[in-house]
Amino acid sequence: MRRRNFLASALSPLVANGASAWAALAGPQAAHPGEGIRLRDLYIEGNHNDSAEDVATAELRDFLRRMTSGQSEAGAAEESPNDRAPVHFLVGRTPATEQLIAAGKIADPAKRNPEAYIVVAVEDGGKTTVAFLGGTGIATLYAVYHYLEQYCGCGFYWDGDHVPRRATIPAKGVDVAAHPYFRERMFLNLPLYWYSAPWWEWKDWKQYLDWALKARFNILSLWDTPGEDVVWKKVWNKFGVEIADSSWSGPPYEIFAPIKYGVRGPLTDAWREGQSELTQKIILYVRERGMRAVNPAVPGVVPPEFAAAHPESRTFELFWNSLPKRQYLHPLSPEYHDVGKAFLEEYNEIYGSDHLYWLENYLECDIVGPQELQTEVRSEIQRANFKVVDEVDPKGVGMFSAWTYLVAPQFWTPQLMHQSLEGIPQDRVRVIDQFAEMIPEHKRTNYFDGRPWYFGAVYAFGGLTQMHGSLPFIARQVHEVMDDPKASQCVGFYPNEETIRHNYFYYDFLCRLGWNPREVELSSYTQDYARQRYGESAAPSMVGMLQELLTSVYGSDDQTQPAYWHRLGRTPGNLHMMETYRARFIPHLRRALEHALEAAPTLQTSALYRHDLNDVARQYLADLFGSHLIKLQGAHEDLDKAAFEREAILLEALMSSIEELLSHDDFYWISPWIRQARTLPGAPADVDVRARDILTLWAGVIRDYACRDYYELVQTYYRPRVIAYIAALRDSLAMDQRRLYDAPALERQYDAIETKWVNEGFALVNRRPDPEAVVPTVKKLLARFAEAV
Repeated sequence: MRRRNFLASALSPLVANGASAWAALAGPQAAHPGEGIRLRDLYIEGNHNDSAEDVATAELRDFLRRMTSGQSEAGAAEESPNDRAPVHFLVGRTPATEQLIAAGKIADPAKRNPEAYIVVAVEDGGKTTVAFLGGTGIATLYAVYHYLEQYCGCGFYWDGDHVPRRATIPAKGVDVAAHPYFRERMFLNLPLYWYSAPWWEWKDWKQYLDWALKARFNILSLWDTPGEDVVWKKVWNKFGVEIADSSWSGPPYEIFAPIKYGVRGPLTDAWREGQSELTQKIILYVRERGMRAVNPAVPGVVPPEFAAAHPESRTFELFWNSLPKRQYLHPLSPEYHDVGKAFLEEYNEIYGSDHLYWLENYLECDIVGPQELQTEVRSEIQRANFKVVDEVDPKGVGMFSAWTYLVAPQFWTPQLMHQSLEGIPQDRVRVIDQFAEMIPEHKRTNYFDGRPWYFGAVYAFGGLTQMHGSLPFIARQVHEVMDDPKASQCVGFYPNEETIRHNYFYYDFLCRLGWNPREVELSSYTQDYARQRYGESAAPSMVGMLQELLTSVYGSDDQTQPAYWHRLGRTPGNLHMMETYRARFIPHLRRALEHALEAAPTLQTSALYRHDLNDVARQYLADLFGSHLIKLQGAHEDLDKAAFEREAILLEALMSSIEELLSHDDFYWISPWIRQARTLPGAPADVDVRARDILTLWAGVIRDYACRDYYELVQTYYRPRVIAYIAALRDSLAMDQRRLYDAPALERQYDAIETKWVNEGFALVNRRPDPEAVVPTVKKLLARFAEAV
């Protein structure tokens, strides 16, 4: 994680504001078909012989009902043919669809690409037939969502769907044809189990998986999940190793192999079984819709009880971050092979297989030992893991993360990179260039010697939840790969964010690039996004908001976090440089809010609008905070007590306003997650402490890595630290000290605030949220801070 902190701070080159977007080669982005039809005049026929197309039919029917609620639903609800309905929607490979193909009235998209799809209106004998057809079942599902977005004005996002009310349904003139550029599109990065999903139950997973389908992903990564623990317990029992519950790491830390044991135990059978049932449900759900799941790697980590049962085994030591060293089986040892084979066989027995498997490579961990050992285990682990995969599943394809190349370049020489994958058939491996948008490993490795690979993007590390990320920049990076003849083996796309539910505008754009960059153009995307997220009538004002964001936070790759998320008192020069740059965003953020408020009469009841208004307002306040923090420090250094007090009052007012914004909407509260965590099967008695710790002290390892704006976090953790810092500077100023007089005392105060927050917590919020109050609050803060620049 220390490496990630370094990368996140070092790799924030300033991309020029207003950089032009790449040219589009796409078809029309907006659609204006002929007159629509009433729901009662529509008959929907689906293909019930394909599970994904059956889901596509149900989804289309459900969204059309929601859009036209209040109308008679007789036609769209019928399951038997209705020849009297003037319009038929055919979803999937129905007999009627096959007849249209045979008659040459529509083209079969499967002949172009397995995941190509069409939505085409055909006029015949005074009747309109609209065919929704994909090359495969999941592509038919994509076709339905595409139609709902482009023709009906729906929008699908991490934080919910926008479903407009419509009197009629578009039919005549509908014409869509799409196909992916990247044939494999994977989602879910293992840190999500720490920073977003540790306390999710099925309804939360369902919402996330449904979003992924709407975003046209087709592979779910399941590397290091709580569902593995029940498998490992069975496997170790087979090898005569009985692991005490107290030896395991407890939730939510236990997912990552290097800390599978020894961090905040225990892990109970009830938790293991509950998470196994949830994992089975997740996998079944995606497979029914045509997705594939990637099964986990064989890491080689052994429990503390292993050495006594198998003293003869060849092992070595490895550690992650500053946690204790763990014992790992040497990849050339017979035990690694035997344990690994037993693990994959047991895992496949419980969860099944789609012939995709992660390959272990130790990622960002440190190996203890001389250069000879370092080279040997890094060279052999992928091949040893693949050998196990090949024996268990001769059709298995290994997924290899190039993240390890990036974080340990001192060991990964070009020769060792080549050697590590030697012997693995090229068509049975995928190399994941996880940080390709910033540090493209494919260029350093001769495009992975011709092996198929994925373009990866780490948009959000665990705490990068502020508004950030240059849309023009990521578009250029993706297009560079697409236009590079040497990158012809780039077959996949993997946005591997560490946390979700923020920056929807950026991430939706990223997902569309991952489908087919040639179908996206930034200006048209902005127009469509405004229409699909906010509705036709509000779109003009909201486009104004988005354009201001593109000129500031979304036109630069600056990743500076709000200063109040961390202990204040870092090097003034560094802070001054970062916050001075961020200050340029303040006028744009203010104008963005003014544009957004123009749409308030129409959108005040929209949760998506309220989220965005809240997020932009808090970013505006955060950048004001950073700018005035510099002025506070300057007043302190100048021994200007009057200026210091003015800035101190302003900083505390900014923190109060941020807290007030968060207080309105339980979307930004921790309390609901803690209440839900308590109800999960096998939840530990101290689950409240764990929920607070993972966002702050992280078992004493990576403080404030997962920082973010949650109401209770700002109110009782960040804000008290800010107050303590200002008080410490005030005390120094009273003694005419130009620098912080007693920094160690302030650090002790910080320790006390943080430890108390984690261990003792806060009173859970026990009132109804008032999310619509965000609008008057934003109006109030714009007036209050009009002169604060």
